[in-house]
Amino acid sequence: TGLIASAEDGLFSRFIFYAYKVEQQWRDVSPYASSINLTEHFNTLSDQVFQLIQFLKQYPTTIELTQQQWQTLNSICSRWLIEVTTFTGDDAGSIVKRLGLVLFRLTMIFTALRKFENGDTSTTAFCTDADFDTAVNLADLYLQHSLLMFHNLPKQTDNAVFRSGDNKRKFFNALPPDFKRAEAIELGKKYNLSTRSVDNLLKELSGKYLTQPQYGCYSKL
Repeated sequence: TGLIASAEDGLFSRFIFYAYKVEQQWRDVSPYASSINLTEHFNTLSDQVFQLIQFLKQYPTTIELTQQQWQTLNSICSRWLIEVTTFTGDDAGSIVKRLGLVLFRLTMIFTALRKFENGDTSTTAFCTDADFDTAVNLADLYLQHSLLMFHNLPKQTDNAVFRSGDNKRKFFNALPPDFKRAEAIELGKKYNLSTRSVDNLLKELSGKYLTQPQYGCYSKL
């Protein structure tokens, strides 16, 4: 009965995730350890945020993307959606759709910060290519971490077993440029994919990631 009970929970796609492993090391607890005064540190940061808020209130801003940036955003999100629904499943498609909105919001945040740093009082601000690229890179990272969480959150009938990632994608990446169905089925065993799962995946990939020059033979695009 946690906040997000399962991968099917519609609340899941409304979050961005970042998973990491903490390196275990001893922290110096002596009075001689160098440290910062956290109260002063966060007071300084809060003052900076307050100044930012006051500046943006005084100079309201409409943030725009260039036509090229919009085309790039649509192209990237379309590619993500195809990859995720193909290798993970339709249920994970909502992750990409929400992440498209997150990506746009990141561009707005970065542009607002840039406006504040530059003291720009204009009413319209365009996102720089550098800030746009940073937002895209972050969104791509969050997509990978969201998929990791998606694979490890329990389904209705799943046991609590950790999954390192998407076996279908790893299986596809391990396939040679040209291969036969029998080779794919044999390789699928390494990734716990049944013959039926391999056949269904080959059918799904055909036309998007694979060509079939002759019956039982495949080539990667």
